[in-house]
Amino acid sequence: MLCKLTDVKTLLNISAQDTSKDEVLTMLIKKVSAEFQSYIGYKLERKTYTEEIHSVNNRQLIQLNALPLRSVESVTINGKAITDYKIIPSYARWGRLYRGEGWTGNFYIQGFEHDLVSGEYSILVTYDAGYYLPNDTEHYTEDGEDSLPYDIRMACVKVVCMAWETMQNHADGLKAHSEGGISDTYGDFAQDIGISDSTKKALAGYVFYGVA
Repeated sequence: MLCKLTDVKTLLNISAQDTSKDEVLTMLIKKVSAEFQSYIGYKLERKTYTEEIHSVNNRQLIQLNALPLRSVESVTINGKAITDYKIIPSYARWGRLYRGEGWTGNFYIQGFEHDLVSGEYSILVTYDAGYYLPNDTEHYTEDGEDSLPYDIRMACVKVVCMAWETMQNHADGLKAHSEGGISDTYGDFAQDIGISDSTKKALAGYVFYGVA
């Protein structure tokens, strides 16, 4: 989860001794955490990942699915171990691993020009990536370089609190209300509460747009 239950309860002025709302608040934290990660395009939890990937055209960078890249445990190409890769911070931030001589595994061709169209999934990488999350009491520190950035954590707290207050007002997804004709308009929860414009602004620096 991208924020702590205790932070949410503090902001909502709910006593730590009052556990009657913990289950629902935890569900909201999980929901918002999932929405955030879906929006930015990758998982944020730090752990060890193993992926089979491919590369063509001898590119010097391969794209991993978890980020930021912290360390590499092993890399093999067609079952053969290699060690001539390099972690460059500006690339690792977005999950890219550099190799000077390029990454080329087995590939496929098509057409009269024998164009390279894709590579065989012959590159196996085991690596460590992501951030320590707030509930990881062993590793997380508020200002730690490897810990979840504070702005993401507080954005999560804010959105969870908004969602809770909306629920308490029995207005989940309510966008418009009129008294005379009793007309209510409801919108999509994820769009109107979870990923509002202000939340998108807070997450803007973490959105992964793919490989250029």
